[in-house]
Amino acid sequence: MDFKMLYQLPLTVCIFLKFSSFVETSDGFNLLYTTNSLELENFPIRFEKELPKWLKGTLIRNGFGRFELGKHRMIHLFDAYAKLSSWKFKGDGQATFSTKFVDSSFYKKSMASGDIAPFITFMGVEPPFGILESMNVLINGLDNMNVNVYPYSKVAGSSEIKDRGYYALTDFWKIYEFNATNLNTIGPVQAKIPGKPGKTALGFLSFISTAHPLPEIGKTSSLVFLTKLSLFPWEKHSVNLVRIKATDEREIVASIPVDQLPYMHSFSVTKNYAILFFSPIYINIVKIAKTVHPFEGLDWYGDRQTDVHVINLKTGAVTSMKTENTFTMHHANAYENENGNIVLDLVTYDDPNFITSMTLDNFRDPKKRNDISFTAKFKRYYIDMKERNVTPYSFPNAKGQEFMTRFDFPKINEKYRAKKYCYMYGIAVKTDGKSLTKGAVVKKDVCEKGRDLAYDLDNVYFSETVFVPTPNSKDEDDGILLSSVLDANEKKSYLYIMDPKTMNVTNRAELPTIVPYTLHGGFFPEIH
Repeated sequence: MDFKMLYQLPLTVCIFLKFSSFVETSDGFNLLYTTNSLELENFPIRFEKELPKWLKGTLIRNGFGRFELGKHRMIHLFDAYAKLSSWKFKGDGQATFSTKFVDSSFYKKSMASGDIAPFITFMGVEPPFGILESMNVLINGLDNMNVNVYPYSKVAGSSEIKDRGYYALTDFWKIYEFNATNLNTIGPVQAKIPGKPGKTALGFLSFISTAHPLPEIGKTSSLVFLTKLSLFPWEKHSVNLVRIKATDEREIVASIPVDQLPYMHSFSVTKNYAILFFSPIYINIVKIAKTVHPFEGLDWYGDRQTDVHVINLKTGAVTSMKTENTFTMHHANAYENENGNIVLDLVTYDDPNFITSMTLDNFRDPKKRNDISFTAKFKRYYIDMKERNVTPYSFPNAKGQEFMTRFDFPKINEKYRAKKYCYMYGIAVKTDGKSLTKGAVVKKDVCEKGRDLAYDLDNVYFSETVFVPTPNSKDEDDGILLSSVLDANEKKSYLYIMDPKTMNVTNRAELPTIVPYTLHGGFFPEIH
């Protein structure tokens, strides 16, 4: 299909772009990690072909917007100031684009001072903060919610849209509410810690949680986990499963005492259980206190097994077992089979070293970024509840197509959450085994061999896909995939629409500005 533009997007406003300086590479990859300070609200965009009449709702994604300010710059990609982007489909063939920064205390204080304000960042800033600024970092904590978006009900038990709030998240307890219609920030939410009335976050750690809440199946509540740090030698740390009945109404389902606090990014849920994988990567409080940088305070043990905890959502009972040594960031899906056992799919890594390698310096340098080892592998784990054992399983690939399980950012048709399913979508990198910029959008069939599909274009970089099902669809892959895309050949950003059945691009719209890399997001049919 020829995607040469058939028209020029009409500009109805004057746009001034401000990009940070960098040495651009021939593949244009650096544009994903370049500051774009432009904000837009409901800017009309036009697709090359007619949109489906049934497509009504808003895709909202969270990610990066600014990487430097004043005399300082971020070191790690994940420290970029949070910026939301949305694509609104009105159901009449029209669509609009919006993009705005999350107006956090971190962002507001930084903009007011003209420099990066002293808040916790994962790997610090360059040049480093001085002693006084570092003290303020500990006081201010982490306040940059740039990873995901999620809706919570503000009224316990209510599924009404009018009672719903939309929030920007990262792996911490604190969240920011925003207006899903125009992306304006409403304000921070720092809910009371369950079991600790009147208290909120604990010091500079702010309590580590997850940027990936999950719905409790068949209910209006959601689930997250929360780590609790003990400062007393006679009291253990704990990892807690928390039920969120409403934004400000939360309860602990189960508490798991631990000698060392594991770092986790996500987890899984079935109809009756929540499953936590404690990979042997632990938070070293002493190191973090010295460096004030969380990513420099993680200890990895490559010779230890992974602890698996299965929590009964009704009783809070915890069943614990062990499995192979592995590191995981993203759980994909899980369900209970006919025997009452659990089938769980997630993305594994040999180790977490790639996390600290994801610096701006590395990603902006072709040689350095290609030297980064990404060992992502999509795997399945069979959890036998009676025997209390976990059996790993590796999906087969056709020869020369190892990348069909070497992907991350796993996504499903959410109608199949906690159900037996067949299709997993993801983003593969280094599909040629060499270049980080050589990637593909993949569709992995976990039910039958020989039905895997992939799509790629040279110098075209896809973000995580979001599946939008066709109304009243019968087939699991009946719908569309949406992805924010940078076409580095044209130096332009687009929103791509793909057909999940064929994995071909069927439509696209040019955006009025470059969209830096986005991490996660979702489609909200109620916002249009």
